[in-house]
Amino acid sequence: MIQLNNVLTNEKYISDGWKRCESLNTNKDSDLCYYNISAFDLNILLDKNKSLITLTNPYIEQLEIFLKNYISILLVNKEGYILKVENGSNSDFECNEKLKLRVGGRFREDFNGNTSMSTAVIENKPIALVGEEHYCSVFHEYATLSAPIYKDKEIIGLLSMIGFADKTNNHTLGMLASSARAISVGLESEKINQELMVRYKYENAIVESITDGLLIVDKDGFVNYLNQIGSEILCVDREKSIGKHINQVVDFRPVILEVLSTGKGYVDKEFIIKNAAGIKLHFIKTAVPIKDEDGNVVIVVDTFRKIKRVHKLVNEMTGAYSNFNFDDIIGKSRKLEECIKTAKIAASSMSNVLITGESGTGKELIAHSIHSYSSRNRQPFVTINCGAIPRDLLESELFGYEAGSFTGASTKGRIGKFELADGGTIFLDEIGEMPIDMQVKLLRVIQDRKITRIGSNNVFDVDVRILTATNKDLYDLCKKGLFREDLYYRINVLNVHLPPLRERKSDIHELTEHFLRNISRQLNKEVYEASIGAMEIIMKYDWPGNIRELENILERSVNICQGSIITEKELDDYLNTHGEPVKNSKHKIENFENEIEPLETLEKRAIQNALFAANGNITATANLLKVTRNTIYNKMKKYNLEF
Repeated sequence: MIQLNNVLTNEKYISDGWKRCESLNTNKDSDLCYYNISAFDLNILLDKNKSLITLTNPYIEQLEIFLKNYISILLVNKEGYILKVENGSNSDFECNEKLKLRVGGRFREDFNGNTSMSTAVIENKPIALVGEEHYCSVFHEYATLSAPIYKDKEIIGLLSMIGFADKTNNHTLGMLASSARAISVGLESEKINQELMVRYKYENAIVESITDGLLIVDKDGFVNYLNQIGSEILCVDREKSIGKHINQVVDFRPVILEVLSTGKGYVDKEFIIKNAAGIKLHFIKTAVPIKDEDGNVVIVVDTFRKIKRVHKLVNEMTGAYSNFNFDDIIGKSRKLEECIKTAKIAASSMSNVLITGESGTGKELIAHSIHSYSSRNRQPFVTINCGAIPRDLLESELFGYEAGSFTGASTKGRIGKFELADGGTIFLDEIGEMPIDMQVKLLRVIQDRKITRIGSNNVFDVDVRILTATNKDLYDLCKKGLFREDLYYRINVLNVHLPPLRERKSDIHELTEHFLRNISRQLNKEVYEASIGAMEIIMKYDWPGNIRELENILERSVNICQGSIITEKELDDYLNTHGEPVKNSKHKIENFENEIEPLETLEKRAIQNALFAANGNITATANLLKVTRNTIYNKMKKYNLEF
């Protein structure tokens, strides 16, 4: 028996091994390995260990060169299954037939007793068993040598050799152990490489998922990285850009070079640049210089996004989209249906619209509905109340301003409502409250479709549909010099007039039910109807505050109502404070003298509005006014109207 340092000598294993061997049905002619694996399971086993087999192949080839007196070199997994076998030149046909070593065979102690393959796993070290150190006689003329292969500090396989007992030398186990260690190192390196590849894929996926442009340049200005979004914003080829100097990538002076030279970055800074083709690049940028221990800039990380995307985010955060449509308008009265019909015609047009009506009639609801019904319904809907903003701030609200352009201005500047509404609709409520000087600037925007921020020389093109609303008689204001006549005609291309609630009393019952449902849900109460007496009072009341007043008194009534039905009691206090119902009130004619107009004037205006709404189509105009075409022609002749 060859004396090797790693030979199993523990008497316990020897004793236990002999006991196990006594029960084995083996003899000299038995197979060396146990075969009971199906072809399907073998394919799974080999596929699972594909990486190990591939990595082991070159080491087995080297061992074949240096080991002269071997019968077979094997790769065995931890469970004893042969994954690869190479028979040596010293193994003759008779020997091969006797051993029958092939892929899929398994070394099992309950079948063939102890071998170095099982013992090396138990001992967790390289092992050589020679001749009678094997407990089964079938192995007595052979030597088995095995060295464990590790992955994550766990044995996953063995590099083994079988040779004749009398021809095995002391160096063989050392060569196997060295090769096994090299394979283990290779597996660890492969694991690290796989982890790095996975990490790279994750990091690359993360970077590519960023919705901003990302540009990284080194200290000399050469592009280290540019993501796809960034290349699209800059209008450059991504693959051709990486590795080039930034000056060779873009055809304008890159702002990032200033960061390299000064070492100072910036956050969310607005830039407007024109490239050689005259295309305006308008974006928000953040540049962060990365410095070494000595304070020198190593790289600059530059993120940027198109200004339109910034506007979209602002609109989404502020809810600058239409919230209502025509289906949300309550009522079926003739006057209201005529109003909605005209509004739908206006929604189909790109012309400017003036919405008129008393305070509280729902002009903003009509504006929302026109936008929702139009082809711009997926674009921004920006609202501004001209009467609620101080005249000194109105221009900056509408058109924006540059940083430091006036006292109190933000150090970063601000975009205006027209820019935010680009591509969509802007609704100018209470347009009659707009100062004359602002009317001039608004007229210029309507005509040129361009705006200039306060304190800036940059001119921005804007594609905006303009809706306006007022509760005043703008034509009368024009006569008094309080409203520009040219602006009036610009904004009043299409007119949508909302009738007051007292002219559509048939809608009051439905409105009352609607408001009671909503208010009860908001206040967590169950007051869903009004008594007959309460409804009589509601129907008789004049409602000078229109729908807004109706909603207000119903909310008050629900709050103080002790039951489930609103009665006259809940309405008494309000009516005593605000006046009696119309039937009992004493209206004096002088209170309405300024509001009364001759019938001919009203008729002429109605025909003009209908002609505008129908774009001069006589049939459509007649349908809107519910008269015949001949009537329209006669009235146009009477009032000398042309279109």
